[in-house]
Amino acid sequence: MPFIHCLIASNRKRAPTNQKKKKQGAPNSMESKNYSIKADKVVLDEENKESITTTTDRCYFSELPWHVTLEILLKLPIEALIRCRYVCKSWRDLLLDPSFAKLHHGITPTGVVLQSSLFPHGNSGGLYLLEPQEQGPTSIIAKLNHFTYLESTLVNSCNGLICSCDIRMANPIYISNPITGDYLTLPNGETKPDGQFVSGFGFSPKTKQYKVVKYSDFVEIYTLGSGGWRRIEHVPPARHRSLFGTFVDGALHWLVKLPNGSLLIRSFDLENEQFRAIPLPSSRVYYASFKRSNLGIFGDCLSLSSIGMYASDWDIEIWVMKEYGVKESWTKQLVIKSPSPWEHWWNPESVQVICFLKNGEVILDCVGCPVIYNIAQESFRLLNPNGILLTHVKATAHASSFVSLKDIAMGDGSRVLINLDHV
Repeated sequence: MPFIHCLIASNRKRAPTNQKKKKQGAPNSMESKNYSIKADKVVLDEENKESITTTTDRCYFSELPWHVTLEILLKLPIEALIRCRYVCKSWRDLLLDPSFAKLHHGITPTGVVLQSSLFPHGNSGGLYLLEPQEQGPTSIIAKLNHFTYLESTLVNSCNGLICSCDIRMANPIYISNPITGDYLTLPNGETKPDGQFVSGFGFSPKTKQYKVVKYSDFVEIYTLGSGGWRRIEHVPPARHRSLFGTFVDGALHWLVKLPNGSLLIRSFDLENEQFRAIPLPSSRVYYASFKRSNLGIFGDCLSLSSIGMYASDWDIEIWVMKEYGVKESWTKQLVIKSPSPWEHWWNPESVQVICFLKNGEVILDCVGCPVIYNIAQESFRLLNPNGILLTHVKATAHASSFVSLKDIAMGDGSRVLINLDHV
């Protein structure tokens, strides 16, 4: 792979020119004074971490086979990879190579992004990337303080890219990658919607295009790289449960209430740019209360949570569509009982599934308070990174990636800027 060879060639340029100064019996355990390779981690020597780019000692890392180098980097946690970007130019070029970005994103576990204008206990607002742990506290990977996150609302995340906008004016809209630091400001739409509008951001696997959708009494679509908005008229009327669409299987989804009072899930396919009705589960609870139902993501599937009109003790049923678009595939995945005693942050009418973790836990959004629910133990715990109690925040599932906005927006005419502030 060319980008691996680039890394090796760059490191070899730092190899010693005077071999006589090298001590005899150099270790063969792939260790140097600056770092060592142990299992699946690269361990930096804190005392000499600044000398890694200027050392005259032999660089054993550069002599590893390319596939070994690749395996090591792919196994590093995202927090370590962020730091590796600043080691040297060749490492940065490696991590920003489209081939590496594709491989890395395919194995990246789902995390969470949280946004708030102000956190308690003197912590400034902004966007926080979180990595939930199976045991112990949740860690903050990075914090971004750029104005795009302080003056806008988080819409959703797709393939490591985050969409945010000013929900009062519908403009401006920002697309950003918090890992690479790239962000793009989209041009304003040609028209301003009358009344409520909803929006969403997603990716079409077939066309390989990223699209932003604004939806009110008409639809406006912006394809990244196109340079302008397109308008679609004659949109079916409906009242929407949430402002932001849930992205699953190449389509954005909203739970809507039709003029006749019936409920359904309306999807917007990002490939053919057409609306479609997604059937609800064959259960009376989902035809009972529009205000008590929410769409979410469970694994890679569309999910629906509701307490319904007839549910006892405010239990929440989580339904998952196992096969997209097939009504018969709706499966009652689990039932979440309200915590006892009743917690101040608990409101079953507004619980939304953010994501399902591989360790068997589910992250829920309880009216702006992120909560982790352990399915096996039927227990709750607050998502409190670094001991911070989070309230009044917007949360969404997010899988970090090194996808480059510069490559996606090529030919757009828009300027991709860089601004990243890590914790």
